[in-house]
Amino acid sequence: MTKPPEEPSIGRQVDQFVAALDLEGASNEDIAALAEQLVGMGREAVEGLARGALRPGPSRREQVAALLACLEGEGASWALATLGEVLGSRSVSPTERVWLLTILRRLEEAAASPARGGAGSRAAGEEPGELPDGLLADETEWLLWREELETLTPAEQEMALAPILEGGDARFLPLLEMAMSLRQPSLDVAVASGLARFPTPATLPLLRELLRRADPLVRKRARETLLALERQGVETREVFVASVEESDEPVVAALATRPDRGGQMAVLIARGNAPGRVRYAVVVIDPVEGGIVRAWGESGLTEAEFREHLVGLGNQVGQDFLPLDVNTAQALVAEAEEYACRQGRELPAEYVAWRRCVGKPGAPAELPVAFAPSCSECGKRVRGGDIARGGLVVGRVALCARCAEKPRGCAVCGRALHHIFDDFFVREAGGRVQFVCLRCARGRQGKSSP
Repeated sequence: MTKPPEEPSIGRQVDQFVAALDLEGASNEDIAALAEQLVGMGREAVEGLARGALRPGPSRREQVAALLACLEGEGASWALATLGEVLGSRSVSPTERVWLLTILRRLEEAAASPARGGAGSRAAGEEPGELPDGLLADETEWLLWREELETLTPAEQEMALAPILEGGDARFLPLLEMAMSLRQPSLDVAVASGLARFPTPATLPLLRELLRRADPLVRKRARETLLALERQGVETREVFVASVEESDEPVVAALATRPDRGGQMAVLIARGNAPGRVRYAVVVIDPVEGGIVRAWGESGLTEAEFREHLVGLGNQVGQDFLPLDVNTAQALVAEAEEYACRQGRELPAEYVAWRRCVGKPGAPAELPVAFAPSCSECGKRVRGGDIARGGLVVGRVALCARCAEKPRGCAVCGRALHHIFDDFFVREAGGRVQFVCLRCARGRQGKSSP
């Protein structure tokens, strides 16, 4: 008696379904019918499809994504729970995590909608898995994603961006900013066109940056997207003044170092609304040349850990961080960003990620340093070369290298001072720079600051 052939396992059947899907030849109805067959095979089949989403193979991820996008109600709930587990794995790379998250967002909507059978088909007491929103609010994650994106081929980069651009979810806009910071024309063109699917004013700062790019095709696509957004009701006249949205967490600390002799200073803004959720951004500003030199930050800290970080940061920059008015701190960084743009300098990718933590000033502020300073004695523009040769910037006044090397004496005791070899303090008095020797400065500490 001939033994009947064994039925292939559920896993094998799922693999056959995926392999048989011809994305180029299949219609949306064909893909939906195939997804319905999978759901008919039961929960194990849907979970097998979701669990194997990251398995290698030609076009496999695109095939799996197409099938998952057609799931509704109960099937979407099954896949949602499984993909949430896959997303939590440490072996998942940054680009894979973002790709999974875009799929999870669609499944969440399909599983939760009563009109599509989601709410009614969930088993009693079964709750949908929580989506890891932290991935979309963690600057470190954005930078890791950008770092991996940079290592991919152009074709792989476009594939990584495709689900974000197709979804039109504004929560992914920071990642598109990270992609733009690579300054690759092919990615810029893709983003400039894809932003038409994001009908929100939050896209305007990104489009403003794309309109400034040197590539004419990038600028053309950005202009076309502006028109498309206007037809969708977005007020596009604000494109050249719109600012990046800031974090909604309250500011818990605003600190800055004293300006060094070249005017450079580090500004720190920390935010947090719960224990273990303190994040901070540090921006080093240069009012003479670069505007913004560098930036970095940290997230997910407790208050105690944040205080420990402050000590380490002070050692790192060689100065203590002192309290500063929040609005003034934000105004310093905003002016540094604008100055860098006027100078035609690229903003560091780390700053692009962390500027939401910094935020924008709510009112005009008197800044402790002058950007693009001119020598207060001869009127010459002070440059970086001046600082290297002994020039200095002190508050709202400055000295070029030539004026700084003129013979100087202590404004208190009259002792002759050398602008390079002697230790001294400087102060602004009557719109001019005065030198005060170290001995006189220490003698006046209890009375007034030099």
